[in-house]
Amino acid sequence: MKSPLHYQATRYDCGPTTILNSIMYMFDREEIPPDIVRHIGICTLDSYNNEGHPGMKGTSSAAIRYFASWLNELRFAGLLPVGGQYIEKEQVNLSKDSAIISALSEGDAVVLHVFHNEGHYILLTGICDDGIMAFDPYYGGNMVDRQGVISVSDQPLSHNVILSQTVLEGENRDYYSMGEISTREALIVMRKPFENMYYI
Repeated sequence: MKSPLHYQATRYDCGPTTILNSIMYMFDREEIPPDIVRHIGICTLDSYNNEGHPGMKGTSSAAIRYFASWLNELRFAGLLPVGGQYIEKEQVNLSKDSAIISALSEGDAVVLHVFHNEGHYILLTGICDDGIMAFDPYYGGNMVDRQGVISVSDQPLSHNVILSQTVLEGENRDYYSMGEISTREALIVMRKPFENMYYI
């Protein structure tokens, strides 16, 4: 059985919340080892603000990159049939043969860095006639009066907003735009069969 996707608890935990949502979207709750929930919180709310307070600048790119590798280790250890792929900069686009569109077409989930005035993470879960289905973990964040943004309230297991490709591909820092190429990053989360397992 799937669980509804989560909203973040603070201004800062969109990264950990979206990573957890990617696992919840891809797997039934009976499949998910509890250690993954613990590890997400510990390892991905890692940035310090200017006053040195931990977690109060959200999630770093280094943490997202690390988590892609850690997901693959879960598979190699035989704990969860999951894979992670970190992509950045020019790789993060929505062209027909891009990594993101290919992943969504295959039923994978994509943790994507966008802007809500400042950096923010959302989960892409699929493609429909109106655009790309996404779950914004910031409660009420999907209620944006912008062309190409459609709020959704009846799909708690998969998405709460549909975004046009034009909105997402924007190189500015408007709501839901991926922004300039140099800032772009994404984590693709996929189901993969166990392989090359070792025992821990």
